[in-house]
Amino acid sequence: MKKDFDYNLCDWCLKRQSIPSLHLKDIDEDCEICHGIKKQIHKISCEIIQATRDYEYHTFLIGLILDHSFYDNEDKFRSRFKIRGKENIKSSLLREIRKNFGELSHKKLDLDSPDISVKLGIGKKFETIVSVNSSTIVLRGRYMKPKRFRIVYRHPDNSLKVNRSHIENIIKKKLMNLFETESITFWPLGKEEPESLVLGSGRPFYISIKNSKLVSFKHEFSIRSNGLILNIKEKLKALPKTVPFYAMKVRTLVSCEDNLKASVLKLVNDSGIRIVELTSTRNKNWKFIYQMKSIMRGQKKLELIILCDNGFPIRRFIEGDEDISPNLRQILYNKCKCQFFDILDIVSEEDLLN
Repeated sequence: MKKDFDYNLCDWCLKRQSIPSLHLKDIDEDCEICHGIKKQIHKISCEIIQATRDYEYHTFLIGLILDHSFYDNEDKFRSRFKIRGKENIKSSLLREIRKNFGELSHKKLDLDSPDISVKLGIGKKFETIVSVNSSTIVLRGRYMKPKRFRIVYRHPDNSLKVNRSHIENIIKKKLMNLFETESITFWPLGKEEPESLVLGSGRPFYISIKNSKLVSFKHEFSIRSNGLILNIKEKLKALPKTVPFYAMKVRTLVSCEDNLKASVLKLVNDSGIRIVELTSTRNKNWKFIYQMKSIMRGQKKLELIILCDNGFPIRRFIEGDEDISPNLRQILYNKCKCQFFDILDIVSEEDLLN
């Protein structure tokens, strides 16, 4: 403690203490609490602008880690004069930096859901460390596949395999380039075979994008790439907690071992079939066929139009998988083979009821 309580304090630190009755020396430099850090605010804001220059955003949030020496200086002073309940140097400095940065960048402060978050560290000699992270982007959309894929690759065992993740790879690669990120998670609601068409309004999906340079963008847009049409519908605050209900309308061509009988086909046109699917743990998983119509395409060929739960095991149902009951083989008393199936549309519960 200095003799006669003669402290060197800048006007900024003096006002923060709210003690005008003390005889303190008001100075601009060499403040014994902040060491003149307030004069560095513009320079610090410019450093943050430099660090965020590659991001497209509207809102921001800045957090601050301040060297402990600044707290120590203020704590010693306040302890000596029994000052309590006043704003500390970090809160005051952070407010000033946020204000100055907002004015320079013409962006808005958002305490709840900012486009980007800036972590700012300030050392004893005003050295700074700035790191930037953008908020996780969650998008809802649909994709359509108007042409058939047959992506085949050679397995290490020299056998040929079908790449069933090809669609996901196309979508992720396209969005990685668009959003300038390396972290994308893709959740399609159901899957089809690579050679299946996806028509109508398309298959619903969700995408989570982390640390994207592009945070501010038009929330509805379309992309065409490698035979896919990608329609982004909206930006969400978070992924849904439960999977929404969808039903899919499917067209499939079935070939049978024996000639088809008209009397048996009447069973196919029944609606309201409940299918039991046994999982790998032998638990029962219920799936529904809401409507099924048949069209003869020859003595041994049958075209089916099926309205069923999204994710329904079409091929396994047709070919008589032992874990699916009842299946088409059991219904027709005939050995069946699925030649192909296409997704004509995928509709929500509201659309289904209407």
